[in-house]
Amino acid sequence: MVPPRNTPRAGVGVGSVARLPPMLRRTRRTVTVAAIGGASAALISCTVAPPVVAPEVPPSIAAIMDQPAYEHGRWGMSVIDIDSGETLIALNPDEQFLTGSTAKILSVTAALDVLGADTTFTTPVIAVGDVTDGVLEGDLILRGSGDLTLGGRTMADGTLDVPIFDHYDANVLPGLATLTPEDPLAGLDALAQQIAAAGIRSVEGEVLVDDRLWDPVVLDGVPISPIVVNDNLVDIVLTPGEAIGDPTTAVWRPQTAAYSLDNRVSTADAESGFDVTITESDGILTVTGTIPLEAEPVIQTYQVPDPAAWARTLFMEALARAGVAVAADPRSPSTGELPPTAALDGMTPVAAFTSPPFSETARLINKVSHNLGANQLPLLLAAHAGERTLAAGLAQQMTVLEAAGLSPDDVAITDGQGLPGNRITPAAMTAYLAFVTNAPYFATFLDSTPILGVDGSLANVLPDGDPAIGSAHAKTGTLVGQGTDTPYLLETKALAGYLDAASGRRLAFAVFVNDVPIDEVQAVIQANTDLGSIASQLFQLY
Repeated sequence: MVPPRNTPRAGVGVGSVARLPPMLRRTRRTVTVAAIGGASAALISCTVAPPVVAPEVPPSIAAIMDQPAYEHGRWGMSVIDIDSGETLIALNPDEQFLTGSTAKILSVTAALDVLGADTTFTTPVIAVGDVTDGVLEGDLILRGSGDLTLGGRTMADGTLDVPIFDHYDANVLPGLATLTPEDPLAGLDALAQQIAAAGIRSVEGEVLVDDRLWDPVVLDGVPISPIVVNDNLVDIVLTPGEAIGDPTTAVWRPQTAAYSLDNRVSTADAESGFDVTITESDGILTVTGTIPLEAEPVIQTYQVPDPAAWARTLFMEALARAGVAVAADPRSPSTGELPPTAALDGMTPVAAFTSPPFSETARLINKVSHNLGANQLPLLLAAHAGERTLAAGLAQQMTVLEAAGLSPDDVAITDGQGLPGNRITPAAMTAYLAFVTNAPYFATFLDSTPILGVDGSLANVLPDGDPAIGSAHAKTGTLVGQGTDTPYLLETKALAGYLDAASGRRLAFAVFVNDVPIDEVQAVIQANTDLGSIASQLFQLY
């Protein structure tokens, strides 16, 4: 069952909201908007056309669905009473809809089922060669384990710092994202200090990164690597000048020789939007464009194209900070070769870093809708089964879903995050949610999901004082692509999860709207607010 209403975790906050961007800017065709859910609760349309949806849908919910903005969209909805099994609402319940990030419900629960909530990920360092008088006459090898944070978000109490708007979505929602204060290099520094404590003062050979836990995968333009440092992002924080036309100031993290920064962003009129582009050439990140006058510092990120090379440079710099000299150049490509995996498996690490339990990773993935972390999950399932491919991992995930009663007619999965190709019927989603309530990991899964009006991607979808605040644990989903007659197409907006209704009834619900032509990003935020309003109506009606 859904527990009593929660309050946000200590230390979880959100920075000042500067301005919503005038348009959604991404280079790829389809955008998975991970954190868009909490952007605004104030954009509620007052114009309602006569209801045209199925009679099973209560009038107050039908009025939301039948707004002119959704004239060309397709709605699906299922609501069931978990205890009795009674179907309360069924709108196109057996039609498949694009999941968006509600697919993370499927990937996270499958990982909890197979791996367990308490599993941890240990990132070892292997010394290959003899150590004589503090000199390693050979190579150091950092082995990627699938640890999503490598210490970079771990707070003093051992939990992960999870903001409302994460830097992972900084480029999609400029002005909203925040940086967690934890050191993104914490794990690498800990490993380097262990190596120094083991008596190694210098490395005559190479420093290598072993990222062979699974075969290379790129999804939505992002390499899905088993080695992750700072989400494999360079964070660039831009602050406007004092007057229009003034240059901006820029700081970035982590500071590393891997990249330098050329900041060409200027200060624009306060009414303008954010217009920032980052390009890379020969290790130089050139940042161009404008940010509004009087805006709060704005985070933009650069996606590292080669996580292993990135981690190698950062690890070598960590070794230097720990007093371990390395003969190899951290700015040049590695010249060494990795030994066979089987050989490394049999060697005792000279250092190792262990993650918090997977329950914390699950919470990060679901609260902020972390796409990289979600896409690691089927690959971790593959590795757990002794396989190496995304296809093998998805097969493992499908096995979990089929054991819960789902079939290929109900659901299609192509990745962990919810890109186009992932589909599910509303009835299948609620049936699966009901099934999960009896799983041993249910409490962990529930804790991982955003709370309506409280945190994560649902933090700000309801106005202050709404009676439904805190009543639901649910996952948002958003896909935005190029339109035909309009600039954009809201391919899906979705919300699925659990709700404790005012009557005390425990509900599983799933609501989707697909194929909505839109002109600007505010329409996406409005759609998320509308789905939050639907959840509020469910609370009050049942």
